[in-house]
Amino acid sequence: MLKAGVSIVDISPKKGVGLAGYPHCPRPNKGVHDPLYACCLYLNDGEHDAVIVTLDLLFFGKKYVRRLREKFRKNILFTCSHTHSGPWAAQVLASELSEGIACDEGYIQELLRKLERGIKKALANTFHAAIGTRAGNCGAEQGVGGNRRVQGGLCDPSVNVLAVRDETNEIRAVLVNYALHPTFLHAENTMVSADYPAYIRRFLSFAQPKAVTLFAQGASGDQSSRYHRTGQEFDEAARVGTTIGIAANRCLEKMEFSEDVSLSIQAKEIELPLREYPSIASAEERVKELRRKYHLSKTGDYIETRNAELALFGAENILSYSKLAQAGYTSEELPCEIQMIAIGDTAIVGVQGELFAEYGLAIKNASPYGKTFVFTVTNGALPGYVYTPEAAKQGGYEAGTSMLTENAGSKIIQAVKEMF
Repeated sequence: MLKAGVSIVDISPKKGVGLAGYPHCPRPNKGVHDPLYACCLYLNDGEHDAVIVTLDLLFFGKKYVRRLREKFRKNILFTCSHTHSGPWAAQVLASELSEGIACDEGYIQELLRKLERGIKKALANTFHAAIGTRAGNCGAEQGVGGNRRVQGGLCDPSVNVLAVRDETNEIRAVLVNYALHPTFLHAENTMVSADYPAYIRRFLSFAQPKAVTLFAQGASGDQSSRYHRTGQEFDEAARVGTTIGIAANRCLEKMEFSEDVSLSIQAKEIELPLREYPSIASAEERVKELRRKYHLSKTGDYIETRNAELALFGAENILSYSKLAQAGYTSEELPCEIQMIAIGDTAIVGVQGELFAEYGLAIKNASPYGKTFVFTVTNGALPGYVYTPEAAKQGGYEAGTSMLTENAGSKIIQAVKEMF
């Protein structure tokens, strides 16, 4: 007999704590537009148990994952929405390190206390449960999002939904997994927000009023709203979040539930190949070249300017990493953990870092399970994107903002296949 427990806790920062996600723009927040939440789902099949914790954060650092796991001695998966309008909670990236940006320690300590309380609550308040999973679809046809490097390029529009209901058939938890960068709110925004996942939660709070809504980011390293959004403001985040929420609720309406499911959990850590950096002098020349192209692009359209800006950011990060590598810098987010939770015919595969959609689809294609949900930015961050060899040749922001080589993704896929 399956048992479950759920909880939700507000993890919004105090006014003034800096927001993460955009280079060259320190953003002390001016208040909370919509709360950030940490949501916990505890599952126990009588033999095995697991806790899934979703956080409205850009990243959640590996050292904090370890600390909470040691406290509870449980199989806990921590995964993030990847909002770019929340505080830092992991080792910052190269561009931020070079500017002296760091986590707010006061916020981190408060966050860890809140997470401890939330996990305890989910563990202590269990109920007899039935569980179901289903995948829907919501993508470019609905004006939601797609590939941000190539207009009309590869994407994964699947809306993956897991739900738990109690003995009265009330849905008590809904987990939505979707691959799309939460960047409807850009660097100009100084208000705390979960971005579009906040509006998935808002819609489902009306459709399923007794349910806690969890959100897990998919393989969105090269996925955003760049070619589909009509603006970068809260109204557009609301439009897209509501659209995805409707698709998720349609899955709930068709979902089949079972209380006779078994759990299995496994995890492994793997070493990933790290790149060699150019000389500081050549990296500086590349920055100068792309800075000139960026300034020239300002006479063009918005997309041209944005792409040129991101190419510049990538080159700046290469320069920052070159300097850090020369100084002996290492990332506290390595090695890379892969965690797998199998629930009946459904597998959840959690991977650190930001994976391109190609790798998320490769994991799904390799899976022997009926349904496979890929969670990224899970159980830590990585020092940059997990990008493709094609992206390495083309260059740009993602390849520049990474200490990893273009072979890191194939290493992850091989490890996942071995776990399957």
